[in-house]
Amino acid sequence: MKEFNLNSIENLSKDLSEGIVNLSNVDLQTQHIQPLLNSVRLLHERLVILQHLVDKNNESNTQVDLNQKVEENQINLIDVIVEEEAKAEITEKKEIKTSRSVNDIHSGSPQISLADQFGQQPIIDLNKEIGINERYLMTENLFSGDSEAFTIAITQLNQLNNHNDALDYLKKELSKKYNWNLKSNHVKRLFKLVERRYQSR
Repeated sequence: MKEFNLNSIENLSKDLSEGIVNLSNVDLQTQHIQPLLNSVRLLHERLVILQHLVDKNNESNTQVDLNQKVEENQINLIDVIVEEEAKAEITEKKEIKTSRSVNDIHSGSPQISLADQFGQQPIIDLNKEIGINERYLMTENLFSGDSEAFTIAITQLNQLNNHNDALDYLKKELSKKYNWNLKSNHVKRLFKLVERRYQSR
């Protein structure tokens, strides 16, 4: 078994006792408590190491010589921590190699965002689907600022019988009347809304 020096534990114990006595003499502040916490941590670490050494000694049935001085090459707490971290890294690397992450599992499946899911649902009423900002932009860009023409067109699109009739109305009447650029984002958006409106029919 490795030799262990009890002097450090005794010194930490004395420091703690003196610090606790001093706490009653001063106004409590963080600066007075922090050194005590550090001493408690160090004492705990040393006692854990001692317990580990005693347990290891009991397994090998050899006697612990607690009063001998620590040799210079004795394993200290930092060496133990570094050793444990190295073991943990090796274990983590093995686990990483063998297990697949959630991203890996789902990377093969198509990625459909919530917005895309809502964007694929059928529309019952175009008026309810087109918000105020979009209504304004479409009125300005597609209907030359004529809000009455926009309202009539959307009402007409809502009342048509099927998808083909709606596309004919968009392409043959509205796009020619207002000279739309069919590659415009606003035109594409209106066509997409109309397709969703008649997708279930």
